[in-house]
Amino acid sequence: MKRNLKLISGKRIDSPSTQKTRPTTSKVREAIINMIGNHLEDASWLDLCSGSGAMACEAVQKGVRRILAIEKHRETARICKKNLIDVSNTLDHEIHIQVICKDIISFLKDGTKNKKITFTADSLNSEQKFDFVFLDPPYETKLYELSQGILLSKQWIKKSSTLICECSSKSLPRIHNGWELNKLKSYGNTSLIFLTPNQALNCFDDTDSMH
Repeated sequence: MKRNLKLISGKRIDSPSTQKTRPTTSKVREAIINMIGNHLEDASWLDLCSGSGAMACEAVQKGVRRILAIEKHRETARICKKNLIDVSNTLDHEIHIQVICKDIISFLKDGTKNKKITFTADSLNSEQKFDFVFLDPPYETKLYELSQGILLSKQWIKKSSTLICECSSKSLPRIHNGWELNKLKSYGNTSLIFLTPNQALNCFDDTDSMH
């Protein structure tokens, strides 16, 4: 049986009934939007371990124009896509949405030129890097550290990108030296880590910061 979640706007979306997903709570989603909402207009968003897509839906409602969500469980990925399309249909501008059913590490290792990514095929802008990356894997995994490294080595991010990790307050993941801690916020058992690329250790060929 499906459950549903309420977005900050009041709109309801579907949530998988499986215990394998742990939807981001409304309190945590609201905290994220309060911190970055003003920067989401026309931005791109990569959602890793997206689950129901609740956080991505919030980002869409705040003006994100491009969403790529990765979820390895097929039924959950289907629900995620339905939610994102339902939310985008309530808005009056075009949003590019793609949901890929795959393990995040193997997906990220394929790099931004992965032929499964359809964005460049129907866009004048060939930019594949993302302004925001949201990472919310099962808490007790090594996916945090692995993902941080691959996001940099496979050039998924820009000089100005932000990586948001949702994690357990009891076991904060180690921060890869290619990233710098920008903010750390805790909400009971859940913490949010906001990371930005370490400019001293990374070389970026994009000029997004000059726009």
